[in-house]
Amino acid sequence: MNSTQHCASLSHSKKLLAAGVVGVALAIAPALALADGGATPAPIAQASDAPAPAPTLAPGLLGDWGGSRESLAQKGITVYGGITDEAATMLNGGNRSGTANAGQFAIGTNIDFGQLNPGSGAGTLHFLFTQRYGSSLATNSLGSLISVQEIYGAGLTDRLSELDYAQPLFDNKLNVEFGRVVMQNDFITGGTYWGQSVYCLYQNNGFCGTGDGVPNNSGWGYAPTSQWGARVKFTPSGSFYMTAGGYQVNPVYGLSGQGFNLSTNGDTGMMFPFETGAVLRNKDGAKVGDVSVGGYYDTSNVLNYESYLSKFVAPNNPALTAVPQTFQRGRDGAWFQFDHLLSGSAAPGQPGTMFFTTYEFGDPQTALFSSFVDAGIARHGTFAGRPNDILAFGYTYNNINPRLRTFEQELQGAGYAVPLNGVEQALELNYSAQLTPWLVLRPGIQYVMNPSGESYNVNYPGGIVGPKNGLVFGLGTGITF
Repeated sequence: MNSTQHCASLSHSKKLLAAGVVGVALAIAPALALADGGATPAPIAQASDAPAPAPTLAPGLLGDWGGSRESLAQKGITVYGGITDEAATMLNGGNRSGTANAGQFAIGTNIDFGQLNPGSGAGTLHFLFTQRYGSSLATNSLGSLISVQEIYGAGLTDRLSELDYAQPLFDNKLNVEFGRVVMQNDFITGGTYWGQSVYCLYQNNGFCGTGDGVPNNSGWGYAPTSQWGARVKFTPSGSFYMTAGGYQVNPVYGLSGQGFNLSTNGDTGMMFPFETGAVLRNKDGAKVGDVSVGGYYDTSNVLNYESYLSKFVAPNNPALTAVPQTFQRGRDGAWFQFDHLLSGSAAPGQPGTMFFTTYEFGDPQTALFSSFVDAGIARHGTFAGRPNDILAFGYTYNNINPRLRTFEQELQGAGYAVPLNGVEQALELNYSAQLTPWLVLRPGIQYVMNPSGESYNVNYPGGIVGPKNGLVFGLGTGITF
């Protein structure tokens, strides 16, 4: 399972800022930058502690539709969308040279029936359609488990990504949501700073949303795929929350041509995630950080860790006949997230510096990754005259299950040609240039160490040298409608 879908998740607010069409962006970016001079963008998601500054231009490429868009929003109907795109090329290392491009078109709407009918107490209907395309540099050239294009995946198909209803209760202290949902919208989301998710500032999927740990270790539903399910969120105060849910586990949904499959055929079990956390605030009530802890239990009947050997050897490798067909009913895992301001403010349009970290633990009997860690730092408003540009640096660490390594050592001792998997890591440095309120350009450099967890300077008996450390140049652009 590939976890490259995380940051393409579009939550129920107006947020959609990722990467967009490279050719269009490169053609028009210089002129727009000169014409706009780094104008303040309209926020993608409003911060709860400070009002956003008024935009100097229309927040989307298509503008206000002659005033009808704003009129609809005031009535409770929000329409949003965008085109996202990420290009990546091998500068050095990996298995071979190459270039890949992946992207997504998305359009959605939120209908707030409570706003349409004041006093009714009704909830909100969410709809999102997505279409993905492209290819993966990680698969074609680099040979890494971590995707270097987080937008790639989910079957590269048309998809109903969201169709659900959320109902607030008890003065919005309790919120119930059910339907065709993306569970990632409510769990391991990370902090929101300057009106956007910090984890989605990166092109490497080791940072975005749930990272690589939980989705690869379980039946987690990652964007843009969705599944039938429901969740309850309890928010007794503006800073503390608890949430839990129950969702289908259906690997079929992520395949090509299955984007509108609403049946339960292919279900393997149920996923039960839970999380509790808090928004950290200073004495003035402004947000300065977030902390959360959570976990899950997946009821699926799955093969044990030895089965992951098939990810690292050819389909005709004789060692696969020695893999035991041992199943385990149920798998679990846990996570911890923390982020905090180092200086400045988290409010849209304000300069600030923050850092974040995530740790994810996987069931040692069934997990591909026994542990996953990411950490990073981001600076908003880095240079004079560019108040909304962001400089970001991050590091990811994926530890392939040590029990799989032990099994591989046993196979090597028996004369089979198999690799010895260890830890895959990655570094990314990028710069998000907000050229207009609706256009962002994000060039960056990634260095992936020990792709697939196989050391390139160690030959295994009868095998070949593993993929080399890879230096990757990435370019993400984003157009918001």
